[in-house]
Amino acid sequence: MNPLKLAPRSSLLRRIEAMGVRSVERHWKLLPPDEARRLRPRVTRIGDAFLTLLETSDSLRMNRVKGLGHRGRAREAMVDEIVAWYRAAGVRRFSVLLGPGPQALRIAGWLQKRGFRRQGGLTLLLRDGRRPVPSVASPVRVVRAGPAQAPAVVGIHERCFGVPGSRRGWTLAAAAAPGPEHYLAWAATRPVGVGAVWVAGALAWLGGAATLTRWRRRGVHGALIAARLRRAARRGCRWAWAETLAPGPGRPDGSRRNLMRLGFEPVCLKPTFVWQER
Repeated sequence: MNPLKLAPRSSLLRRIEAMGVRSVERHWKLLPPDEARRLRPRVTRIGDAFLTLLETSDSLRMNRVKGLGHRGRAREAMVDEIVAWYRAAGVRRFSVLLGPGPQALRIAGWLQKRGFRRQGGLTLLLRDGRRPVPSVASPVRVVRAGPAQAPAVVGIHERCFGVPGSRRGWTLAAAAAPGPEHYLAWAATRPVGVGAVWVAGALAWLGGAATLTRWRRRGVHGALIAARLRRAARRGCRWAWAETLAPGPGRPDGSRRNLMRLGFEPVCLKPTFVWQER
């Protein structure tokens, strides 16, 4: 896969990227007021990009630009505006997640000219929603979680991803809010895995998947993928999409392999470019 090659389904990829931008914007609106006072979040738009910033964090996931150029509205001067916005807030580093939009190659050149360095990225995978969903052998039962199960969803994410306690209210609000549906994998009476699906028209996004360590390699993730695909099919989705960390040395690749076993195909790589104060 060429990291920046626009796949033939260009209009579909633009819709997927726009859905991803909306999901980030929605997530940041869910930050509870008390945590917002402590974390001091900021968001803005420059062109068709959505910028997020936490003054109290140096995380590249929190301080990130998403969607630049996905609607063909980027200009080179916008890169300087983006850098100036983060520098004015005292942020010493941030990232740009570059999607497969019509300006991707040009934007990559603009970033590199200004000292941004390439650092990993995400693989975008796509699945035809008309394909039948195969059965998956697993010792767990997968059930859609309601608002009352939000603490169980967040608890698994905290254990798997190290979500800081300072953001627990935010993650609880996101797990309980309307929109994405969360599914829990249960081993008897214990939740051991989680995954989310968000349906928007003909598109379904699969994300937020996590499995407790001792339950990995036992079909839990596959069972969660299958359950969410069946939900998307019942909702009439034409396409399902997901993103995973791009393969790299010493990096687990199980999520991508499980998605491909269930019919997803890698479409492109979405590189991350990092700016750091010198």
